[in-house]
Amino acid sequence: MMDRLLWSEKYPEDSYPAFPCPKCSNGLLRRVKNRTVTIWEASEEPLVASGKFTSFFTCSFGLCKTIAVMSGRASSGPYYYPDQEGEEQMGEETHFYPLSMMPGPRVIAIHQKTPRAVKEQIERAFNLLWTDAGSCINKLRISVEEIVTHAGIARETPQGKFVPLHNRLVEWEKRGFGHHDTMLALKDIGNDGSHKLGLTLVDCIDAFDILETALEDVYGGRRARQDAIKAKFTKPRRGSTQPD
Repeated sequence: MMDRLLWSEKYPEDSYPAFPCPKCSNGLLRRVKNRTVTIWEASEEPLVASGKFTSFFTCSFGLCKTIAVMSGRASSGPYYYPDQEGEEQMGEETHFYPLSMMPGPRVIAIHQKTPRAVKEQIERAFNLLWTDAGSCINKLRISVEEIVTHAGIARETPQGKFVPLHNRLVEWEKRGFGHHDTMLALKDIGNDGSHKLGLTLVDCIDAFDILETALEDVYGGRRARQDAIKAKFTKPRRGSTQPD
């Protein structure tokens, strides 16, 4: 399941996490030591600097060795802390603000039975996580369209008339596929993404989070398995209204 703590708008220079590799399910993308280039820009403020950075990552799994490149803004400035005597001291800290990473790390697990057309849209969303939140979420909305299409709910009427996704989701609910509320939420926030309403990285992570659960249920049958387990463990009450 997705680790929400991995995803941030900024990272300390010396404390990068390892990101799930988008090409394999075994490895992590780790930053390559001494393979970060930072170029600082001229500044009138002596204690504050800004610039641009590029970092290289490689997959830790020996049979994969995927290479990824991250780039974005760099910022360096002072921070203050008390020493052992309680006197205020000043240090310097640098943060990196990613704006792109190619290929994008695997934000969520995609169940192996997920249709190719759905998977492709989700992987495109991975590539847009730091680049454009609105476009990232819009790709997730398109993945919902592909999920519904794969379920046999047509995009057009027999007469060739376009069927809005909202109407198709009504049919999805009627057929009892489950997660109608998830699909509807992704449709709505995806529409917001299309109209560029200031969506954020947190919005992207929230959208990925609920989609991952839906994929596990729709294609992995997790909810059905859990319901069967609950039914197996639950004792018959024989009409009693009192708990044991």
